[in-house]
Amino acid sequence: MAPPVKVGINIVPIRPEHTLRYAKHVEDLGFDAIWHGEHVALSHRSDWWREFPGMKELGDKARTEMVPFTPDTNFMDPMATLAAIAGITSRVRLGIGIYMLALRDPVLVGRTISTVDLLSNGRLDMAVGLGWTADEYTYTGNNWKTRGKRMNEIILALRALFEQERPTFHGEFFHFDDIGFQPKPAQKNPRFPILIGGGGGPAEVRAAKLGDGWHGHASNIPRIKELLKEYGRENDPFRFSCILFGETPMEKLEELANQGVETVVVTPWKRGERRADDRGEGAFRLLEDYAKSIGLA
Repeated sequence: MAPPVKVGINIVPIRPEHTLRYAKHVEDLGFDAIWHGEHVALSHRSDWWREFPGMKELGDKARTEMVPFTPDTNFMDPMATLAAIAGITSRVRLGIGIYMLALRDPVLVGRTISTVDLLSNGRLDMAVGLGWTADEYTYTGNNWKTRGKRMNEIILALRALFEQERPTFHGEFFHFDDIGFQPKPAQKNPRFPILIGGGGGPAEVRAAKLGDGWHGHASNIPRIKELLKEYGRENDPFRFSCILFGETPMEKLEELANQGVETVVVTPWKRGERRADDRGEGAFRLLEDYAKSIGLA
């Protein structure tokens, strides 16, 4: 029996030297998507992990090993990685989540996005968010306090770049007027999709106001659907996806499908493991086992 949702694979844990071969294996096994997350630079301070989502709620029960990566996990640049994967695949979709858009300039990142989407024949899926640590804003010369307003403006600026023939945009942070911007992304039906990720109320509002979809916890879906109605967007194209760590059996996929999730991004590793750093050859066997367990391969 085929999975009731589209199933993507999170490839961050794979060792760099295995990434391209692993990605091709993901496509050959029949998975729908390959997804890559992002962190730019994490501190080695002993409390670096304290702001990770869910840690505050756990209080004294929180432990650093509960975070599914470390400051030394191999976080390659996601756009460069997916561009390389695009060249050796033909069908599988290429996703980034979460991409920290607020760290970037819209004109520069717009060039990157449109290039990867065009060269992959319109296979790029991008879910943007703010991240959870102020450190990465400090290290890249950005203001943590204005991150939400900045990202909202970047999304609008990207719309102008991708959809206007001679783009013009004037905001609080970014300005350009009557500029040339070619090529545009390949996806234009009706526009290049920007999914929103996050965990709280502001992210839900951003998704409903500005997004073409949601990439996050399924628990946020009911509220986002309410907000879409409030903003008169209930009939607009909008899709839900989420990412899970560890074993994700068919029963869980069916549960998420019933909640309206279209794509589930899975990190297949053994029961009881919380981290999957630097996966080597063993990752190929786990991938094959998981494909068989959900009716692929």
